Amino acid sequence: MVALVILGDLVIWQVYPPGVGLALLFLVAGVAVIWLRRARLRSRAVLLSLILFLCSLLPLVEAPSLLGFLVALTGTTLLALATSHHLPRNFEGFGATLVRFAVLAPFRLLGDGVGLLTGDVWKGVHGRILRTLVIWIVPAVFAGAFLLLFAAANPVIEDLLRFIRPDVGIELLHPFRIALWVVLAGVSWPLLRPRLLTWAKEAAIQGPKLPKAESLLFGQAAILRSLIVFNLLFAVQTVMDALYLWGGVRLPDGLSYADYAHRGAYPLIATALLAAAFVLVALRPSGPAQNSVLIRRLVYVWIGQNVLLVISSILRLDLYVQVYSLTEMRIAAGVWMGLVAIGLVLILLRIVWRRSNAWLVSSNLVSLGLTLFVCALIDFSAIIAQFNVENSRDLGGKGQPLDLYYLESLGPSAIPAIAHLLDRVEERDDSQTRDFDILAGNMAIGVLNGTSDWRRWSFRTQRLQDWLRASPRFQNLGMTTRTYSSPPPPPEETLSSD
Repeated sequence: MVALVILGDLVIWQVYPPGVGLALLFLVAGVAVIWLRRARLRSRAVLLSLILFLCSLLPLVEAPSLLGFLVALTGTTLLALATSHHLPRNFEGFGATLVRFAVLAPFRLLGDGVGLLTGDVWKGVHGRILRTLVIWIVPAVFAGAFLLLFAAANPVIEDLLRFIRPDVGIELLHPFRIALWVVLAGVSWPLLRPRLLTWAKEAAIQGPKLPKAESLLFGQAAILRSLIVFNLLFAVQTVMDALYLWGGVRLPDGLSYADYAHRGAYPLIATALLAAAFVLVALRPSGPAQNSVLIRRLVYVWIGQNVLLVISSILRLDLYVQVYSLTEMRIAAGVWMGLVAIGLVLILLRIVWRRSNAWLVSSNLVSLGLTLFVCALIDFSAIIAQFNVENSRDLGGKGQPLDLYYLESLGPSAIPAIAHLLDRVEERDDSQTRDFDILAGNMAIGVLNGTSDWRRWSFRTQRLQDWLRASPRFQNLGMTTRTYSSPPPPPEETLSSD
């Protein structure tokens, strides 16, 4: 653990933006996990987890990000659980195992540290070493105090102490650096010594069980009536979306398609989540409605309508983006809508295949993990910049005028899109065009100047550097930044609002 903390300090501290050093840190952590349990590696689960672990490092090599960090941490966790034989043999227990590990992991370092001090740590060779260190605490503290006093009284000792650089010690004791050490130790320790939260299982009741009285609130009659009413309500909404979004029916006066899309995108997702919760409660295993053929068919129809509502929400979001441009939050909303649709399909499969809720949780965790892995590999900033440029009014599109400051917030990935914009409006000579030219040049300078530290390297940055060096527009670029000639006009709607 100490070696991982030292390596983490070397590749993370004062390194911004982080680069391939994060992937190296996780790779060393994975090697440490394997080395500690090298006698337990002969299993198919360990081999599969090792492959998943190596794949989980790819997003950090492509371009380090929070998503990439979470993916790599998940891959390392799976490797640690597999090598310690904590992974369950059945798929249904996969989600519970991850939850039991994740709930206990943040408290492991503190809990094990307290247990170490109050246990048998004072016995044996380790105990003698620890007692020796404790014995030397008082002499070291007082000797340091006396040395400082002697330095104040003796110029010769003061000159000798000047060779000691106090700034190095001050840098090592920086509060944020110590906090980084604590975080690294807190993350590393449960991976090196994985443990699951234990909970007591309910004891099986011996003897015959009395049948439970059917609930009036969630009984078969109440569930049947609820599904009939819900299907009718959802049918009305589905028909209206089919008419207005797909059928091209004219909206009421004063209501635009963008407003119609924006009003319904997020509430419909909340509706789908509420519907999913109702289905899980209504068709719980061994519940009164589990074996009703009519209720199951109504549930199939209702889940189908919920999937259509999610698709409608995605279409609404697309209509809104066509008018008000693309942002990170709107991409996140689209990804979230897709996950909700997958969750609804998994609920349907759970009912058809008669699987447990544990299977449903594990399946959703797998879909979430795959989604995070794919998203961590995608350069969304480049996609957003390219879409907004192509769809902007500056190039004759139907979207909003380009926001200079928002493009700048997207980072260097927006440079190719801005260069494409400048190529299209090359003949224009106005302050806004010059500002975009200055923005692209400044960001290109930052990318080309950031090659000295290997810890900041990433495959995405390397590709962008190669593109900049091959682009005629940036070959004769000076290495000093410029300021904008004039502020851009305010957009009609703030891009970061949702």
